[in-house]
Amino acid sequence: MVDRQGIGILTRTVTRSPVVQWILHARTRDKSLNDAIFVGDDFVHVRQILPGGHLEHITTKDDFDARIRAASVINIEDDLPDDDFLVKEEMGIDSCERYIPRDVLVLTLSTKDLVFLYLAADTDGHYSFVQQPCPLPAFDRMLLQPGEHVAVDPESRALAVAANEREIVIYSIKSRRHVRQEIGQRDPNWCPVIAERALQVEGVIQCMEFLIPPDGDTSQIILLLIVIDDRKMKAICIDWHREDHDDPDQRQRDNSDPLSAQMHPALPLSTAGTVPSLLIPLRNASFLVVTGSEATWYKDIRSGSLTGALSMTMEGQPQQPGNSARWPIWTNWCRPARTPTARREKDHVYVVREDGLVSLLEATSYDTVSITVAGNLDCHVGTAFASLGRDADPDVLAVAGEMCSGYVVKIGHWPADGLSKVSDLDWADTMTMDIVEIITNWASATDMCMTKLPQSHGRALRARDAIFVTSGRQPYGSVTELRYGLEARLSLVGEPGALPAVTGVWALSFAETASYLILLTTPTSTICLDLDDGVIDTDALLTDQRTVMAASTTHQSILQVTKHGVCETTSLVANFEDTVKRPCRDGTEILAAAIDLYNDRVLLIGSCNGRYDLSFMTLPLSDMQSLDGPSITLPSMPLAAACSALDTSTLAIVSTAEHGIIAHFIQQDQISRGHVLSAPTSMHEMSSLCDSVVILRPPDLAILLTLCGLRDGRLVSILFSVSEEGGIQVLGQHEIRVGSGSVQLTLTAENHSQAYMCVGTDMCLVSWDGSDSSHVAIVNIWLSDKNQPELPQGEVATCAQLPISDYLSDTTLGGSVIMVSDDQLLIGQVTDEPHAVPRQLHLEGTPNRLLYCESQKSLVVASMKIGVRTFSAPNGRSEERRQIWPILDFIPARADESTYTYDMQPGERVYSLMEWSFKEIQDEKDKTYAFVVVGGSYVKSDGSQGGRVTFLQPSQSNREVTAVKEGKSTKFDAPVYALALYDELTYVVCYGRHVALYRFAPDSRKWSVITSPLLLAHPGIYVTVAAPLIYVSSLEDSLITLRFEPKYTDEQGEVNSRLIMVGGSPRADASLSHLIVDVDTETSISLLTTKAGNIVGLACRSFTDTTLHGQVADSILFEASMPRSLTRIKEAGIRPPWKALLPAGVIKDNIIGIASDGTLVGVALLDNKLWQSLSWLQRLCEWSPLLSPYSCHEPPYSVNDIGYARYERALPMGMVESTAEGSELMLRTSIESPVDRHIDGDILNRLLEHGGEEVLERIINEAAQRQDSCGIWLRAHLQRELDAVPEVIRTLRVLLSGWL
Repeated sequence: MVDRQGIGILTRTVTRSPVVQWILHARTRDKSLNDAIFVGDDFVHVRQILPGGHLEHITTKDDFDARIRAASVINIEDDLPDDDFLVKEEMGIDSCERYIPRDVLVLTLSTKDLVFLYLAADTDGHYSFVQQPCPLPAFDRMLLQPGEHVAVDPESRALAVAANEREIVIYSIKSRRHVRQEIGQRDPNWCPVIAERALQVEGVIQCMEFLIPPDGDTSQIILLLIVIDDRKMKAICIDWHREDHDDPDQRQRDNSDPLSAQMHPALPLSTAGTVPSLLIPLRNASFLVVTGSEATWYKDIRSGSLTGALSMTMEGQPQQPGNSARWPIWTNWCRPARTPTARREKDHVYVVREDGLVSLLEATSYDTVSITVAGNLDCHVGTAFASLGRDADPDVLAVAGEMCSGYVVKIGHWPADGLSKVSDLDWADTMTMDIVEIITNWASATDMCMTKLPQSHGRALRARDAIFVTSGRQPYGSVTELRYGLEARLSLVGEPGALPAVTGVWALSFAETASYLILLTTPTSTICLDLDDGVIDTDALLTDQRTVMAASTTHQSILQVTKHGVCETTSLVANFEDTVKRPCRDGTEILAAAIDLYNDRVLLIGSCNGRYDLSFMTLPLSDMQSLDGPSITLPSMPLAAACSALDTSTLAIVSTAEHGIIAHFIQQDQISRGHVLSAPTSMHEMSSLCDSVVILRPPDLAILLTLCGLRDGRLVSILFSVSEEGGIQVLGQHEIRVGSGSVQLTLTAENHSQAYMCVGTDMCLVSWDGSDSSHVAIVNIWLSDKNQPELPQGEVATCAQLPISDYLSDTTLGGSVIMVSDDQLLIGQVTDEPHAVPRQLHLEGTPNRLLYCESQKSLVVASMKIGVRTFSAPNGRSEERRQIWPILDFIPARADESTYTYDMQPGERVYSLMEWSFKEIQDEKDKTYAFVVVGGSYVKSDGSQGGRVTFLQPSQSNREVTAVKEGKSTKFDAPVYALALYDELTYVVCYGRHVALYRFAPDSRKWSVITSPLLLAHPGIYVTVAAPLIYVSSLEDSLITLRFEPKYTDEQGEVNSRLIMVGGSPRADASLSHLIVDVDTETSISLLTTKAGNIVGLACRSFTDTTLHGQVADSILFEASMPRSLTRIKEAGIRPPWKALLPAGVIKDNIIGIASDGTLVGVALLDNKLWQSLSWLQRLCEWSPLLSPYSCHEPPYSVNDIGYARYERALPMGMVESTAEGSELMLRTSIESPVDRHIDGDILNRLLEHGGEEVLERIINEAAQRQDSCGIWLRAHLQRELDAVPEVIRTLRVLLSGWL
């Protein structure tokens, strides 16, 4: 039995929130690399901008341990502007200068820090952030704390940081040359700023920007603030002068320039009742202020009075009429890349509205402004909007959607399209907005459900649970399936059903046409396909036969091995000069084949009269060459073959039916006798046969790994070495289950240490690091299509990788994967790093509740829909009104969209969904009535809110819901917030502050209340049942436990049923959801998620004593304090079967939670021994400047008297369990004791990201040098701790990757 008091909790971010606050265009690596920086609430994601506008992952930083409040970019390059980079290439760039970044990222954090960042590459080419934090002035009031606004001077001479109100800090930035010099010398104390000054203004700061100084005035710096003071909008100008000098002494004197900054009196701008949303600097120190749909151009701010104001209307019909009672506002702006000449002539600015409308503003020196609609982004837009193109490219705009997916779009064409610059395009071409890439976003997630419903139109269920969450806002609402792995971004999608019965595919580079040639084989024939021209008729290949193997040779020819012969050709038209065909002898069939391109050998495995031979041929084929080359007889029927080059020799691996895996060594004209690598498999065990085999071999290693895919869903890896004489030694063997069907393996074309694996609906990339046979990494590959976000993952029958070749006319598809799935041809580029790959099913409304209805095999989604409806007025005229009403969408398991929508009445709300089925016997046959039960609210005639439980009966046709009939409805005095089934005929309802049970009477077919409603202190918002106990998450009163007693004898001796309160938390928390976890057969724990971002673990009681009256407080076992609240928490079988077994000490690991911002969190429960080890490990990580650079100076737990601490208590020391005296350390903290038992997996994961064992050993050695009680203990137990490092790192790798 598990000791509940010793249980700890571990949380780990499985998928990071997709919400992006800002997109910045910068080069933070070196001058030649163009990057887009996505800044979220607590992370920075750097992605490279590739040709064509596509984005590629570079690196992520998420160790801030704080919230990012604002972000901007400092340019430190002063040779030539960015758009003249090609000129710099011709002039030549110093090799040292080349690897210095052009830009530095600046952030403000909630820890009251100003942080400067850039990226530096190590010797392996991996990028990591170099950071320099600077403290901001600290204030007690958050509204006065600088950091909400940040602005950088256009010439990067000054930086300003402002609070919401009053406080401003202005900084002087060192000269660009000085900053580059510090970075180039890797100065650990580098810092862009040198002087600062704090200022105060009156009012609430709405916008802050540096203005562009007039032409010829290079010394003036002008900072403009728009404030709201006394209900008036005012402009405040702060200016000073700055000259950059090469002389260090003069530069030091000028860097005190903020002290001379002059603040001018505030100037009133407008008396409009709308606050400004945008401040856009223009040339010559002018600026635009956008308020509502009006933009005002102001000039001459330096004169002390604003003159020449020009107002213009930026209207345009809302993209979604009725979505809001107000007109949409303009949310952000960006300046596209233009040549210096174009910038001198006019200002070019893109502005975006919250409904996705994009307009281009062009302002000239002659007081004229033109506003042109550039297009519609088809998404909700917040502040994340940027221009990513260069002046020679089309305008590339990136927007991260607000509560929906965003896009990377292009306006215009690349020079490759025959046009060199945007100015060369006509208006229609320039203003056509084309989608380049989707920036996925599945926030906000208010509900979550797990299901094994099929992924595509096939019949097979999933091998594990899928996670579905509600996402988005009308008209971009959706249900999102959250998936994690590598993404195959499809660039070509063939016609569905066009390729029936395809069993194999080969991607070949063909020299004659300088293009790719695709061979697809069926059981009876071969299809030859050109990606540009489609199916090709050719007599050079054996298209009337099934292809066994095909390849592009080193002689620029195509080799095809079929069941009845071998063909090699350099042309698609057969002729005696270019084509050689060699048929098999009568009675001989080729069962398997493989090719050694390095040694020009083709391995053939043939069958003749019950005899199986392994032979080989050399390339190129000649007219005199036959198929009767050197051969050796195999002991039993071959099933699959693979080969690998070993210098001038060839290693052949053959899978047989009765003798397992056999290896042969081919040297010159000799084939060695077979060496059995694995135990023989009996022919009677058909499910255990190996149908697929590949050889993995990392470069510069003398060992090899054979991967064997078995028919029963197992993957066997055999590690062995080969001597120069051909001797084979087996070094190890490992077996894992990867699915339930046959496992198909395909070696990748570009990396021979990787292979693609297809089993059931899973397609994966298998990688080997060259170590042990068990060190095989398997990662899912998920298909995605920017034109079909709902694309399901079908069963991939076969796949191959398109090779990268220099003689192809178009190399953009090189390295892509070609797949045949559901009789459809697909080609996609697979990403290098795993990440979240969501699949989104579109909805018309804003979803808030989700249910998988087993009886209907459908997802049921409750959404709120907003629309404009036409009504008849008393005067006979029609009028339009905006209305809000709930809808229910039914999405069948095998469909990609809603097939039926049920509209409810305006004024109603849906808070809960539940499935209920009733079975009765009619004419000696069972008949089942299935219902979807809806709990919510409606508006009474007096205007107050009432509650209602409605039974809806769907009807189906062809497995799709086609109609819904409204059944029984029960009304309540208050809204119904939660529903749950107690048993087959009883449900629990939480309405208002009451909880009641209703039971169905089969005879009368009526529902009636069976207990007096129990009054709670606060409304119950979520309810679950573990009869006879009922658990209710209360709005403000934590978790409440009730017990239903069906037979209770009262004081008068009457027998009734009752509902009593028997348990609750000792602390009042604002609850969101809960989960009851059965730790073992006798122990249960409740996990409660709260609005404060906590997961509270409470001890559940059995309450078997029916004489117990009143509420008993449950003890708090642990508490996890997190940066965000989990709206739902559930148990789910989402762990892939190939994941390693959980380490000892893990009690539960199949718990998953979702936050409203889309963060998916994995939760595991640990026993006391594992908790002690990881708790000490977390302390070491929190104290390390490498792993916790922003919080190590004020860690949550401290040995020293640093900062303010309310408590002092002992916590375990050491990664090895010890009962000896002195194995605990007294730590000072302000954290409550239940939080001690929380292990933050995100902090521990930083160990793995920085190298694992080596980094941990360094951290332990550094901690041992501390002159405190921690250092004293570590010095005494140093060797024991270092010896435990390898096992601890292995435990971490398994534990932190145990969810998706």
